[in-house]
Amino acid sequence: MSQENVEIVQRVYEGVNARLEAPRELFDPDYEVDSTEAGPDNTLVRGFEAAQEAFLPYWEMFEDFHIEIEMVIHADEGQVVTAVRDGGRMSGSDAEVWNRFFHVWTFTDGKISRLSIHTDRSRALEAAGLSE
Repeated sequence: MSQENVEIVQRVYEGVNARLEAPRELFDPDYEVDSTEAGPDNTLVRGFEAAQEAFLPYWEMFEDFHIEIEMVIHADEGQVVTAVRDGGRMSGSDAEVWNRFFHVWTFTDGKISRLSIHTDRSRALEAAGLSE
């Protein structure tokens, strides 16, 4: 398991929790996000700024958005697969909403080059080239 890559992923989640922005320096210039499985209107997004803009409306639905790693499923020199829980109290409401996703983080030369988001563990592992 690549502890360094796991720590980079943890820093991304910490940045989002603290200020709704991941630390830019952790990402490759050609970074892309594939969240098509997570929502019918989602598309493949390329670039750090475009990814931030794509995530912000979701994060801002919550009064104080929070994301946490429930489990690191796999980690090596090229990928980290996490099971996460995200959500919080909805803006203007007392209702809390929590979602579970599986994130596949791909690394190139020590930087995050790709993130794919899945609603199913098996599909996340398949996306990472792994199996149960």
